[in-house]
Order: sequence, then structure tokens, then C-alpha cells
Amino acid sequence: MVGVSLGSMKKLGRWIGGLNVKVRAAGAIVLVALIVAGVWGVNTANSRAALLRMDPDLEAMDAVSMKFALGRGHGIYEKNCASCHGGGAKGDQSRGVPDLTDNDWLYGSGLTSDIETVILYGIRAPNPKTWRLADMPAFARPVPYAKEPGIKPLSPGDINDMVQFLASLRGAPFQADAAGRGAKLFSDRGGCYDCHGDTHGDSAIGGPNLADNIWLYGGSDKTVFQSIAYGRAGYCPAFETRLSPAKIRETALYVYSLSHQKSPSAK
Repeated sequence: MVGVSLGSMKKLGRWIGGLNVKVRAAGAIVLVALIVAGVWGVNTANSRAALLRMDPDLEAMDAVSMKFALGRGHGIYEKNCASCHGGGAKGDQSRGVPDLTDNDWLYGSGLTSDIETVILYGIRAPNPKTWRLADMPAFARPVPYAKEPGIKPLSPGDINDMVQFLASLRGAPFQADAAGRGAKLFSDRGGCYDCHGDTHGDSAIGGPNLADNIWLYGGSDKTVFQSIAYGRAGYCPAFETRLSPAKIRETALYVYSLSHQKSPSAK
């Protein structure tokens, strides 16, 4: 070529050769990344499929399953559940949002399968399989419970007697005479035994235990009076159509781990 020296041609050749090496190296890196991503995706899909094939209650005891599920479940929880239950999963008594870390369960006994059912179908959600067997009647209203017209209202004095009886159960200061009257109301005219049993509740219908010191809406005399007088009916959305079965399983295992921090699987 006119005006181009032999030295310049050699330099150009070396530059092109070096460029080819760099391009090949970059291509190799991209190829490896794609292979790794593909393998990771296949492994993740296989792990999720295996997660769904197992019994969720056995998975909670399996360290390998829990290790795979916990990190993924935490992210799903943060995106879908933390807005109500909080980042620390401690709930919110002002709204009746339960604490998920105390191992006290309103529906079911806290097994992973119970938690999964609530996530799937919700509580009083627009889903045919949701849990909606009972609500807390509003005993200060003329018709406390539309589903059971036979339930009669209670006077403010009656409700206060019931509050004193429940205070005696949770170890708080109480008025003995009023508590005695409240105990009779509980097992007789108030009909409270129908959902709360012998005061220890019924997790099959979401009837809370009244004999411990764990309260969904707070355990002060004032909040207990409000619960009896005006009723309660908490809500949890159904995620059956929002999350994949694998994500629901991972979230259930994560929530289970929150109240089982000392178990080998949680570690």
C-alpha cells in the first residue's frame, strides 16, 4: 500500500490479533455465564419440583429443603406479606394482624401444611376454600350475629363482667365478683363456649385461646371490651392465584421457620 510502512502493517496485525483474542475471551466468558445460568435455572427448577413433591411438614425438618426455601421464601414474604405483618413478622394489634414469630396459631397448629393452607386460600377471602366458619359476635348490638339469630345481646354490665372473667384468666388484676358473674355468662347466656370451648379456643374454626396472654387485638380491659361489644372478623388475602405453588410452599416454610428458630432445619 502506498504510504504505509512495513512496521505499521505489523503493528496493525498485532492489534487485530490482540482484538481477536479479547473478543474470543469475552465470548468465552459470556458462554460460560450462559451455561452457568442455564445449569442454575435447571437446578432451581428441579429443586422447586422436588420441594412440591415432598410432604411440607417433613420438609420443615429437612435441613437441605429448608436451606433452599428460606432465602427464596424471605424475599416472597417481604414482597407480599410484610406490608401487614411487618418486616420482623411481629404483626399489628391495632389491626388484628397476628405475630408470626410466637408459635401461637389461630388457625391450625402451626404446621407448615396449616400455614400453606392459609396462604393459599386466606381467611374470609373471596375464595371458595377460605376459612370463614365463624366471626366474633358484636354483643352490644341488637342483633349480635346475623348467622345465629338466637344469640342475644349483652348489657354493658354483662360485657364488663366478661372482661373481668377474662382478666382473671390472663393473670391481670380483676374484680372477683364481676369475674364470677362473667364465668357464668361465658358458659351460659353468652354462648362463648361454642367457639372458645373451655376458654382454650378451637383452631379448627379460628376461635382464639382466651386462657393465655397472647391477644390478637390486645389484651387490655378496653380492647377486650371493644372485641366483645363490637365483634371481630379478621381478613387475610388468598394467594392461590397470585403466587405459584412453589412460591407458596417456600413462603410457608419461611413463616414456619420464624417461630422455630432453634430447630436444626431453621439453622
